[in-house]
Amino acid sequence: MSSLWWQYAVIAALVAASAAYMLRKLAPSAAWRWQARLAAWLLRRGSAPWQALGRRLLPPRTAGGCGGGACDGCGDAGDARPPLEQKVTFHRRR
Repeated sequence: MSSLWWQYAVIAALVAASAAYMLRKLAPSAAWRWQARLAAWLLRRGSAPWQALGRRLLPPRTAGGCGGGACDGCGDAGDARPPLEQKVTFHRRR
């Protein structure tokens, strides 16, 4: 009976990790804001280990404009990536 709580703890950790992964994939801007809030809260704490954790959790700053990852390219660069979406055409069988 003493090992039962370990199983629940592992399951809870897996469910939390899955929910965090889903949030980052389906709502990246909300996940970025929450991560920034958590990092700011940790940075305001007094002890050095909490502040170090807050610095590690800071989300990366994304630069807008050309080269910042905001788009696939402006059309003037030769190394622009092809679009991620492709048109699918269905044909009827004869």
